[in-house]
Amino acid sequence: MQTKRGIIVGAFGVVMALAFLANAVAAAPARADIRVYANDAVWASFDAADLKGGPEVSLDKIFIFPDNPGLIPVAEASPGDRDYNGGRWEVHAVSFTGMAPEQFTNDEVLLFHYALGHLTISGTLRTFECPLIKL
Repeated sequence: MQTKRGIIVGAFGVVMALAFLANAVAAAPARADIRVYANDAVWASFDAADLKGGPEVSLDKIFIFPDNPGLIPVAEASPGDRDYNGGRWEVHAVSFTGMAPEQFTNDEVLLFHYALGHLTISGTLRTFECPLIKL
C-alpha cells in the first residue's frame, strides 16, 4: 500500500508539470505556469508548497489524473466562491473505470461520473497550498 501511495504521490509531480504545460498558451504572470480547471474556467497558479496539517474544513479538493497526464487537474472551488479556502488543497487521484478519459472543467461533472461508477477517487494523497490566479 505504501509503495502504491509513493508511486501516486511521485506521479503527482509529473502530472502537475505535464498537465499544466498542456495549457501554457493562456496569458498569466511569468511564474504562473500551473493550470487548473474550476467552475468551467482555467486558472493559473505558482509552484505548490506542502502543508503540514490544518483542519480538513480549511482545505478544498483538487482532482488529478495520474493515469492521464494530458488532463488538467480540476478543483472544487475558485476565487469568488463562498467556500474557497484561499488555495489550500487536498489532492485526490482520479482513475477512469467505466468511460474513456475526458477533460472535466468542473467538479460537478466529475462527481456525477463518480456517482455513476465511471471513476474512482482516491483518499487524500497530500495537502499543499497554491493560490489560483484568474487568466
